[in-house]
Amino acid sequence: MSIRNVNVIDGVAPGPIAGAEVVVTDGRFSAIRPADAQPAGDDGPVLDARGGYLVPGLWESHTHLGGHAFAKPEPERAKYVSQLLTDFLSAGVTTVVDLGGPLDVELAARDYLGRDAGTAAGLFFAGPAFTGVRGWPVLDDPARAAIAHQTNDADLAYRQTLELADQVDFLKCIYDGEPGAPDKLPFDALKAIVAAAHEKGKNVLVHVHERTDLEDAVAAGADGIEHAFQPQDPGSTAEARDVAALLAETNTYYCPTLVTWEQLAHNGEAGYLQKLVDGGFATPDDLPEITARPIYGREFPRHSAQDSRIRFDYAMRTLALMHDAGVKITAGSDVALLMPSPPVALLRELHLLAEAGLPLPAVLAAGTRHSAEKIGPPATAPGTITAGAVADALLLDADPYADIAHLIDRAHHVGTLRAGRASWTEPAV
Repeated sequence: MSIRNVNVIDGVAPGPIAGAEVVVTDGRFSAIRPADAQPAGDDGPVLDARGGYLVPGLWESHTHLGGHAFAKPEPERAKYVSQLLTDFLSAGVTTVVDLGGPLDVELAARDYLGRDAGTAAGLFFAGPAFTGVRGWPVLDDPARAAIAHQTNDADLAYRQTLELADQVDFLKCIYDGEPGAPDKLPFDALKAIVAAAHEKGKNVLVHVHERTDLEDAVAAGADGIEHAFQPQDPGSTAEARDVAALLAETNTYYCPTLVTWEQLAHNGEAGYLQKLVDGGFATPDDLPEITARPIYGREFPRHSAQDSRIRFDYAMRTLALMHDAGVKITAGSDVALLMPSPPVALLRELHLLAEAGLPLPAVLAAGTRHSAEKIGPPATAPGTITAGAVADALLLDADPYADIAHLIDRAHHVGTLRAGRASWTEPAV
């Protein structure tokens, strides 16, 4: 198959490749060439992009679909995750990264998706995260035990990681809590997990709370940091500058999950929901369902509204300087408590990255290439439109480097490619 009359934003070049032709063979991009180039052979069906912009398919690099599905009856869980992944694809998101959930649900979901590949977003997952004994997010709820390995023993954590690494795409640790407290993963256990995962060729992503957590995670060899950290002095950018230098020097990825802190900071506020409506992220018809959710207007465990506001405001003020320092930022939404759906949460995250001052090419990189690189070698799609990459892409009717709305407003979405399968069928004449 080939796509003609298209402007390609490949995720590597600084600007669009105008008037190109993209060839897809066996589910991968095999050539990106000038429109007047002679075909090397029969490229199969030809689709007309009508002068649109082809960008790499979007990645949701931090969510918890398996955890949500665990609340469903067991026979429905895999189907539920599959439907969510279908919803993601319809929003232009071709790959979803699950940052922690029951392993049986995630394995079943992958098997379910394998029966009809190409109709839903791809899935990468960590299985159960590692945390301290009764640590977040398990706490005192035995029903949540399936979503995490609770440990305070480095040798046990090492052995569990070796076993788990053969079944998952990457590893997730939660390094959150008071130093030395039993609910916080010990530092030596964190180091053991990273060492074992790297032996198996798998990356490790670490959830942090404060700057010291982040510094410990980097010292342990973490490949990615999840969540914007809570600053000690919100009035100073010094911590952000120090963190930016550390992350850039160690080539550690950073996923701030801005939309998480925004939602937790404004949970229960009608004005915030109206802001979502005004911005096109919700409709008036969505609001009754959102306000009827049990979590609406209630304090979220572990993260107060006040602390969440501090984290959100600080991240919004400092993310641009982190980008300028060379930090590789990724896009992930984590939760969709006040959003109509999880895909909308990611689109809101991309909007917030732009609002925080990231240049639009950097926003796209956060939602594509950097998110793919973060999870490491298992990501066979590198989040680019380059020869050999899995043919996942989003076709837009306008330049996403001109306006963030052209990327996140679904009115500008013409269709998707998922493993080479196009959702639009406009033939070339």
